[in-house]
Amino acid sequence: MSIELREVHKTFGDKQILKGFSLEIVQGETLSIIGHSGAGKSVTLKHIIGLVQPDEGEVWVDGHLVADLSRDDLYELRRRVGYVFQFAALFDSMTIAENVAMGLRRMKTLSEREIADRVRECLELVDLDGVEDRYPSELSGGMVKRAGLARAIATRPTYLLYDEPTTGLDPVTVTVIDRLIIRMREELGVTGVVVTHDMQSAYRISDRIAMLYDGRLRAVGAVDEIRHTSDPLIRAFIEGRPELMENAS
Repeated sequence: MSIELREVHKTFGDKQILKGFSLEIVQGETLSIIGHSGAGKSVTLKHIIGLVQPDEGEVWVDGHLVADLSRDDLYELRRRVGYVFQFAALFDSMTIAENVAMGLRRMKTLSEREIADRVRECLELVDLDGVEDRYPSELSGGMVKRAGLARAIATRPTYLLYDEPTTGLDPVTVTVIDRLIIRMREELGVTGVVVTHDMQSAYRISDRIAMLYDGRLRAVGAVDEIRHTSDPLIRAFIEGRPELMENAS
């Protein structure tokens, strides 16, 4: 089981975002995708669940070509691939329990009692016991992020896609979120793909790190390989040293 992008190209208007991006995510790992703003990291996640289709190239999930999936099969794919949005994307008019239960109700295979039990279980996994009846506006930013994670795991997905999961959070809360990402891998066996700019977070949570640059894969490797790379462009990014860009090509 794996996710594979093969020579993916994508253009929006007159801006070419992906220019032959290839990457494989293997079962059981957490892989972080790093790169400058606008490099196409979030666009990559959207390709995986079929929200965006490539202009050229292919996206495969568990041996299935995403572009060829029927509407029902695409829905089934999205049930197996949980998506943690950058700002959680919870509905303000719904309680936390109602937000977490959304995907479960679409499945139409669980009773209301089973849904309530699953919601409680997922909230406990992200350390949000007892908030079922509260609304997103009543929670802190970190708690909202965790509620978004609970919603993503409610359907018991094989994969979790995280879009900037630590953006806007204080250092302590970032560590809490990082530990939850690790927990998802260790306790649920979930394969994770994390889009992030936070290198300290990437070092903590990742089995491998991939850098997307100029629409292509610049490098992919274990944490220590990326941390100690000799590539000046990657070093410029991970160390915040733009002067190194002068030696990059």
